[in-house]
Amino acid sequence: MKKPNMKILVAVLAVVAGVGYLIFTGISDTGVYYRTVSEVLNGANIFDGRAIRISGEVVEDTVAYDQEKLLLTFSVRDTDNRRVTMQARYEGVMPDAFKEGAEVILEGTYSQVSNLFSATTLLAKCPSKYVAEADAETGSGK
Repeated sequence: MKKPNMKILVAVLAVVAGVGYLIFTGISDTGVYYRTVSEVLNGANIFDGRAIRISGEVVEDTVAYDQEKLLLTFSVRDTDNRRVTMQARYEGVMPDAFKEGAEVILEGTYSQVSNLFSATTLLAKCPSKYVAEADAETGSGK
């Protein structure tokens, strides 16, 4: 191989390695596990302190919101096993669709010691009015 061709090959390999490194670090920094409340509690030692995303249902009569501090605390339960619950804490504006009994998706970290999920992101699933209208039209209900 000639010297100029070797330089081009080394430069291309360096660029490919750099792009590969950036992709790998970007995925590992933003990638989070998606689990249910039961899965987190059953594998608490695995998920303790790690970034995860959970899905669950807000437990009735557990919601407390301090509007001055923008601090929302509540319990979230597993949608499949309704007896399994954990405490959740979210600092920020409470979403409009957030209410007792609503399904939520939380992203943050879990502390096994305090059984507390500290959420950095809170998404409340909106009940669809179209599903309710369709059920009413067909006469089927849940």
